[in-house]
Amino acid sequence: MRIGIDARTACHPKTGDRTYTLGLIRGLEAVTRGSSHEFVLYVDTAPPAALDLPDGERWRVRVLEALHPRLWTLSTLPREARRDRVDLLHVQYNGPRLRDPVLVTTVHDVTFRLHPESFSLKDRLLLDWGLRSTLSVAAEVLAVSECTALDIERTYGVERDRITVTYNALPPGFAAPEPEAVPPVLARHGIDFPYALFVGVLQPRKNVARIVRAFCSARQRADLPHRLAIAGKRGWLSAEIDAAISEAGDAIRLLGYVPDEDLPALYAGADAFLFPTLYEGFGIPVLEAFACGTPVVTSNVSALPEVAGDAALLVKPTSLEEISSAIEAALCDDALRERLRRRGLERVRRFDWRQTAELTLQAYERAVTRR
Repeated sequence: MRIGIDARTACHPKTGDRTYTLGLIRGLEAVTRGSSHEFVLYVDTAPPAALDLPDGERWRVRVLEALHPRLWTLSTLPREARRDRVDLLHVQYNGPRLRDPVLVTTVHDVTFRLHPESFSLKDRLLLDWGLRSTLSVAAEVLAVSECTALDIERTYGVERDRITVTYNALPPGFAAPEPEAVPPVLARHGIDFPYALFVGVLQPRKNVARIVRAFCSARQRADLPHRLAIAGKRGWLSAEIDAAISEAGDAIRLLGYVPDEDLPALYAGADAFLFPTLYEGFGIPVLEAFACGTPVVTSNVSALPEVAGDAALLVKPTSLEEISSAIEAALCDDALRERLRRRGLERVRRFDWRQTAELTLQAYERAVTRR
């Protein structure tokens, strides 16, 4: 089978979509060695050499240019996929409306439908239109969690037997740092021990304003010396977040965008990772914190209980009091912290890109057979 993959996200700044693309490619490379499968990776800019995308007899990387991203998706990509005679084209979310080649799409979440307040009207309409169109022709739909699979089924009426759950895993190359590697990274970002950590885009769905206020409440109640380090670029609709950070004063250390290579040290140095967001299709940062042995406070909704299991403190994300109490416990109870650390290190081993790739290949084969 000749398989085309829309790999654009691999060439752009870190997101969950990028982690998925790179992880899947690495997994497919590993599980198809010795097979007759061929792969064409389509990108819209030359990939950085550091990505080390597979290249060789069974793997090709094609750079396709277009005047606009929507033209790339709806015109350039399908034209070149047909020219390359691929049997199947794999996209994320939105793809061209076509049945030849067979289309498979991965959906990470449908937040724009479930939490419309987090998006502008224009973005909601475009995302909904694009995904609805793609789902109507996709032979197979891949969801990154059982939660997302159920959301797709309920929201768009996609038959459950057309949806396959293929979990995410740690970003390729992500590993806990040696203890001596942590202080230099913290110094570079102006962070002192002790601290708690949040990682994510500053936008409403990430619940940042409530996290900041809950942290400050726990800090004052327990007389904690900790500050909260916030790593992530500024997103949209951030006025409430800005107000909460301003009110918190020197309790907050705003880091902005942090390079991938610095994140393991930030996780490893933190006394707790705070991630009680309003909705996640998966929640890769939870796995990153687990891998670094950092206790996690996260939400009891969406896919987060599915990912965290019993290895994190689960809270109602709309309850400031629940979040605050969990933060206090995670920072003050040494026995609890050690228990969470051990469980997290065990839990993260359950998620593996090879298994994701094997399930994805099975979905590819079903899609081609179905057509």
